[in-house]
Amino acid sequence: MVKSTPFGLIGLLLVSLSTMGQYIPLDNYYYGRLTEKCQKDNIPVFISMKPILLQDIDTSYHIEEALYPLQKSKSGRGSLLFRKLFNESLITYKEKDLSITVDPLFNFGVGHDSKASKSTWINSRGISLTGLINKNISFNTEIIENQAVFPSWPTSFIKSNKIIPGQGLYKPFKTTDGFDYFYSSGYLSYNQSKHINLTLGYGKNFIGEGYRSMLLSDASYNYPYLKLTTNFKNVKYTVLYEQFVDHGVAQDADFGYNKKWSTIHYLQVMLWKRLNIGLFDALIWENADSTGYRGFDVQYLNPVILLRPIEESNGSPDNALMGTTMSFRVNKHINIYGQLLLDEFKLSHMKARDGWWGNNNGYQIGISGWNLLNIPSLDARVEYNQARPFTYAHGKTIESYSNYGQPLAHPLGANFREVVAMASYSKGNWIANLKLNYAMYGLDTAGKDFGGNIFIPYGQHVMEYGNKIGQGLKTHLTTADASLAYLLNRRTNLRIEVGMTDRMEKNDKWDKEMQYFYFGIKTGLRNLYSDF
Repeated sequence: MVKSTPFGLIGLLLVSLSTMGQYIPLDNYYYGRLTEKCQKDNIPVFISMKPILLQDIDTSYHIEEALYPLQKSKSGRGSLLFRKLFNESLITYKEKDLSITVDPLFNFGVGHDSKASKSTWINSRGISLTGLINKNISFNTEIIENQAVFPSWPTSFIKSNKIIPGQGLYKPFKTTDGFDYFYSSGYLSYNQSKHINLTLGYGKNFIGEGYRSMLLSDASYNYPYLKLTTNFKNVKYTVLYEQFVDHGVAQDADFGYNKKWSTIHYLQVMLWKRLNIGLFDALIWENADSTGYRGFDVQYLNPVILLRPIEESNGSPDNALMGTTMSFRVNKHINIYGQLLLDEFKLSHMKARDGWWGNNNGYQIGISGWNLLNIPSLDARVEYNQARPFTYAHGKTIESYSNYGQPLAHPLGANFREVVAMASYSKGNWIANLKLNYAMYGLDTAGKDFGGNIFIPYGQHVMEYGNKIGQGLKTHLTTADASLAYLLNRRTNLRIEVGMTDRMEKNDKWDKEMQYFYFGIKTGLRNLYSDF
């Protein structure tokens, strides 16, 4: 039996409309360039809700030229081969009210994990199709087929969690460490007016200006969503309706994996073109409860009201979260940003500082800079993130703040502290990157729940009071990644890259290290993470 959903009905409505805007790909390279441009020229743009529509940025600022600067050949305009390799999409079709571009997507690479004496490789082939109709309707779809043998750390995660990080389910491929997996994403976007956009998509969203997000990140796998955005002068308001998957247990042959729904509100206000303040709330509820099929709860459809009062009126059965974001442009080169996430809490226990298990929160503070020390294209970031034990978890596993076996916020889940330091330098087509991560977190031990695993119902907590970050099996993780790339085509982020990753995880029970060298050529239009 097939049940109708709001996504199906709204999808039919969107297809019947005839107007929309194109999104900047959700990739750190593009948003680094975008933020640098906005910082330098004092462009009033809301950066925190990603991906961003090009229509949200005044065309007079020539953002596309900053994102996709043309390369010049020695002969002037350049041959067709030069333009296709360095400046253009592979196929471009344009007429009066329609434009379509087609690009290949691929990742061909080899590597070696020296600590595990293991050779690795990846073979990804795909296609990206992007179009614009009547300047108001845009669409994109990406399809990628992959086979890979990963280094020791991702392999261990994949086998334990039955998921490729950020890329979905897999099938075994030839060897015990070989994986075959399929990746797809897409969206249909409609600009109702200059200030209102509706997007129906299957992909990811990100809230914040940091490398990580404590509110909503792009670390987990894709999901279906409907996004409504209003943008007027100094205010931007976004509503997300999403469906997530709990793939741990299949419900039955007819319905497949367990599903859950979410509504997210995010309001941003910009003051003096320097200070950006945001308010966030989210609610997760299961698709079917003890009374039977529940589906999309229409009470959470309201796009302009805080979710917590509605959830309480339902008897508080669902997982509600609230938060705030802040960013401040110090000058043309420096930006300070932060986030605060509140899950469950009681003010009396917070004042008493008694470590009550139910005071669940997390926060982020960071500073980023561009063209530092007056050196063009020298960029850096330092960021601190932490979440108390049991944050993002819920009384029911399915209502944890998660999707496809991964957290929807920080990939470490909860019960951690982390510092991230990043630097990059580019000259011409050459790009050098260095990233260092240090994290301290507590793992569960002896079958007890110490609050790091957000998939364990929080009713199984070990202690009522005295809970602190790092409790359980205290573990230290250090990850260093250095890479050098030669950028070929900025339209598809096509690059040749060589690099090294060193990962060390230590506690009282084990001392694990991975030292991995890699080389490849790839297109990059999305973020993938393995530094957790």
